[in-house]
Amino acid sequence: MTSCSRSVPLKKGCKKAALACLPGLLLLQAVAAAGEAELFSGFEDGAAFGPETVSEGRDALLFSGYAKLGATWNIAHHAPAAGETDWRGLSRLRTELQLEADYRHQQWRLFASAKGFYDYAYAINGRSDYTAAVLDEYEWEAQLREAFVQGALSDSLDLKLGRQTVVWGRSDNFRVTDLLNPLDNREPGLTDLEDLRLPTTMSKIDYFRGNWQLALIGIHEHRFDKLPPFGSDFYPAPLPAPSEEKPAATLGNTGLALEVQGIFSGWDISFYGADVYNDQATIVPSAPLTREHRRIKMAGAAINLARGNFLYLFEAAHRRGLRFLSDYQTDYRRTDLLAGIEYRGFTDTAVSVDLVNRHLHHYQSELNDSPEFPQRDAPQAALRLSRELFHQRLDLTALLIVLGERARDGALARFTATYDLADNWSLTGGLIFYQSGSGTMATAGENDRLLLEIRRDF
Repeated sequence: MTSCSRSVPLKKGCKKAALACLPGLLLLQAVAAAGEAELFSGFEDGAAFGPETVSEGRDALLFSGYAKLGATWNIAHHAPAAGETDWRGLSRLRTELQLEADYRHQQWRLFASAKGFYDYAYAINGRSDYTAAVLDEYEWEAQLREAFVQGALSDSLDLKLGRQTVVWGRSDNFRVTDLLNPLDNREPGLTDLEDLRLPTTMSKIDYFRGNWQLALIGIHEHRFDKLPPFGSDFYPAPLPAPSEEKPAATLGNTGLALEVQGIFSGWDISFYGADVYNDQATIVPSAPLTREHRRIKMAGAAINLARGNFLYLFEAAHRRGLRFLSDYQTDYRRTDLLAGIEYRGFTDTAVSVDLVNRHLHHYQSELNDSPEFPQRDAPQAALRLSRELFHQRLDLTALLIVLGERARDGALARFTATYDLADNWSLTGGLIFYQSGSGTMATAGENDRLLLEIRRDF
C-alpha cells in the first residue's frame, strides 16, 4: 500500500538548530534490506484483493531512510543584465535527509517520515543576489511527511487515516486521472512524477470483495502544487503572481473521492470520481487581483493490459467547473485522454511511449490571452528508454517530454546514469536540456543543467 505525508515547516526559531544538525545527521549510516518488485506482478493469477496484514503475535518497529548530497550547475545561462540574478554556474549544493519509522502490531500499522534539506549554494553565491521568495522556497526546508495509521477492521474492510498519498491512473509521465495529491514542481524535470507528489491528510476506507476493491476517500487538507516562485529562473512572468486564497480545512470544504478497481489475469481496470479543489488557481477579476482555487468535479477511468512483452495503458478524465480570468463567469469542461505502451522484449531494457491530449470544450477566443494559459487542445508526448547493465548495478535512463504541437509549449530531455556502489551507496549523474515554449515554460530555455548526486540508503 502506498504511504504518504504532509509538509509542516519548522518554526523560524528552530532554523539555526536544524541547519546545524543536518550536516551531522547526513553522516548516519545503517544497513537495511531492499526488495525488488517485478513489473507485472499481480497480473498472472488475478489474485483477489485483501487488507494488508502483519505477522501475528509479534510487534515490528523498523527505521529506514536516506541521506544524500546533490549538486547542479546551470550550463546555458548568459550573463545577466544589471540588477538581475546571475544563474550561471552552481545552482544547487543540497544536503538532504529523510527518516522513516514503521511500527506494525498484528493487523495495524503506524508510519511516519520526516525530511529536511539545506542548500549551501545560496550562501556560496551570495544570498543578497536572490529574491526573498527564492530563498524561502529553495534554501532550506524541514517537513513532516507521511504520518498515518492503517489497519484491518474486518476481513473485507481496511482503514487508513492521516497524511498519505493516493495514486490514481497508470502513467509514470503524465497526470490524467491522478489529482488527489499536489506536486512539487519547483524544479521541473529534475526527477520523476512518483517523487514529486506531496502527501495530504485524508481518510480512506477500502472494501474488498473478490477481485474488486472499493475505496471511499475524504480529503481534509487542501494543499496545492508548489510552483517556481517570483525571481526563480523557472518563473514565467516579469511580475509576481497575485496573492493566493486557500480554502479553510473545514468539514464543509472536505473533498470527496471514489475509486472502484478490479484486478484480473492479464489486465486491470479502475473507475474514478472526485469533487475536489482545483490545483490550478484562477485569477479573480477583483481589485486587487487575487487567485482562488475553485471546486471541480472529475469522472475518469484507467486500464492496463499485459500482452507478452507489451503493456498497454489507457486513461480518460472529464473535468467540470474550470474557470479563467478572461471569461470568469463561465464554467468550462475539459476532457483528457492518454494512451501508452511499454515494451520489455529486450534484455534488461524498457521502452515506453505516452501520448496525451487535453481538450477544452466550447473554447472561446477571449481565452487566448487569459493568464492561466488555457488551450483548445494541448497535446503532449513522452518517450522513455531505460537499460540496466553490469548485473543491474548501472541504470541508464533517457526521457524526452514534448508539450504542444512541435514543442510549441516547450520540451525537456533528461539523461541520467545511476550506479550502485556498495553497502547501499549510489552515485547519479546526468544532464537536463530545456526548450522554451508558451505558458509555464516561457523562460525554461536557458535552464539546462548538469547534475551529480551521491546517496546512502539505510
